[in-house]
Amino acid sequence: MGLALLVAACTPGAPVTVDPSPLPTHEAGTIAVTALLDLSGSRAPKGEAQRNAMQQWADAQRTTPRLKLRVVDVAGSDAKVLLELKHLSEAGDADAVVIGVPAVLDEALSRAVGLLARPVLFTLPVADPVTVGLSGRWMFGLAPSPDALARVTVDSLPSRATPAIVVTSGTLVAGREELAITSVFRAQERPMPFVMSAAPEQRDLFGQRFRPFARAGSVVFFTGAASDYLSPVRLIPTDPTSGPSVFLSYLTDANDASRLGDVSPAARWPALRRAIGAAVGMHGATATDALALLASAGDGTGDAERTRVKIEGGTFAGIATSYSFTPSRHSGVDLGEITLVAWESGRIVAARPIGATR
Repeated sequence: MGLALLVAACTPGAPVTVDPSPLPTHEAGTIAVTALLDLSGSRAPKGEAQRNAMQQWADAQRTTPRLKLRVVDVAGSDAKVLLELKHLSEAGDADAVVIGVPAVLDEALSRAVGLLARPVLFTLPVADPVTVGLSGRWMFGLAPSPDALARVTVDSLPSRATPAIVVTSGTLVAGREELAITSVFRAQERPMPFVMSAAPEQRDLFGQRFRPFARAGSVVFFTGAASDYLSPVRLIPTDPTSGPSVFLSYLTDANDASRLGDVSPAARWPALRRAIGAAVGMHGATATDALALLASAGDGTGDAERTRVKIEGGTFAGIATSYSFTPSRHSGVDLGEITLVAWESGRIVAARPIGATR
C-alpha cells in the first residue's frame, strides 16, 4: 500500500499548460487615438471645444489610415490622467494619445509617458518636452511653450520700465506661467514685477492688497486659467480707464472673454495668429491639428517608433499654425506665430497695442 502510494505520488501527471494573456491586436489600416480632456470638474478651460472639433474631424475623415477616436473625461484630475496613461500602457490599445488639459511635465507624468512609449501630443502649453529626459522623445507640444508665450507678452509692454504685477492662483500651471514671466523680466534686466498670490485661502484679502498697485500705466498678468479670477469672486479689475492693462493666459477661451465686461478693452492674451477667428476656436483648431498630424505620420501598422520619427522629422501645416519638430526640439510652434488678441464686439480679434485708441 505504502509503495503504491509513493509510486503514484512520484508519477508525473499530465502537463499543465497556462494560456498566456492575449496580446492586444492592432486593427490594420487604423490609428487608435485616445484624447484626455476635462469635460467635467472645476479645472479650466473645459474640453468641449476640443472634443467637438476632434469628433467633427474624425467624422469627416476620408483618407487612410482611418483614425479611431476615443475621448476620456479626466474631470480636472491630474491623478486620472496618470491612471488613464497607466491603463493604456497595460492594455496596449492606443497608438497615440492627445492630452488636452493644462499640464506640467513633472516626474510622474514623464514616467507615465515613458511606460506608454507611444506618441503623446499636448494641445495646451507645456515646456519643451525634450527637457524632461528620455521620455521626452515621445512627447510633442502643439501649443507654444510657457517661456515663448511669456517672451511675446512681455515684449509687448509699452516700455522696459512699465510697472508690472504678476498674480498667481496657486495652481501648478499658474506657477509655471509666473516663473516664465518673471524669468523674462530678469533676463531682459527690466524692473522685476511684484508677485501676488490669489490662491483660494488668500482671496478675501486680495483686493485690499492689490488696490495700491492697480493703477493706470501699470500692467497685471493673471497667470493660469482666467476663470479662476472671474468666479466665484471676481478679482480682475473692472475699470478699463483708471485701472491697469490686463494680460491673461493662453488658456483663455471665448467663454472667459465674454465674461470680462467693461474691462475687455484693456485685456489681452497670447494666441496663435492663424487661429484668430477659427470657427472651432483656437484650442479646438489645435486639437484638430493633433489628429491630422497623427493621421499624416501614422501608417496604420501600429508602429509607434516609426510614427514618432516621422513627426520628429518634418513640418506639418495645420489649421492653427505650422508645426516643425526635430530630435532636439519637440515644441513645434514658431515664436513668430504668437500674437496678442482681445475681445471686441462679441468675438476674439487681434489686439491693439497698449494705449492705442479705436
